Amino acid sequence: MGWRKLFHLGKVRSPREPAPVAPAAKPNRRRDYRVSAFLPVFIYAYSHHEPFVEHAVTLNVSASGGLLSLSHEVAPSQELLLANTQTDEERRCRIVRVTKMQGGTILVGFEFLRPSPHFWAIEFRS
Repeated sequence: MGWRKLFHLGKVRSPREPAPVAPAAKPNRRRDYRVSAFLPVFIYAYSHHEPFVEHAVTLNVSASGGLLSLSHEVAPSQELLLANTQTDEERRCRIVRVTKMQGGTILVGFEFLRPSPHFWAIEFRS
């Protein structure tokens, strides 16, 4: 085997080298188990320094927060008030992720400011 082949990165390996191993799957960084749930909520927040109220539906939820779709622009670390229309409970939340989709829809990931494992009236796996 020519010396150039030995130094050609990633292309050739010696017959004695073990085959490359696929990288291990990344561990789930989420704190809590998520479930797909389309639950009606009201959002009370600010967009461009103006207050707004929007009826929304969650896409998935967990004991520590969830993901929903909004039509108003919001920003990460912004706080909002979330009202569960099925239980009439309200919780203050912090926006942790904002993703703008085609068509103007905005996906908003949020977390509760205080632990609220029973806010959704769902029993989550540990």
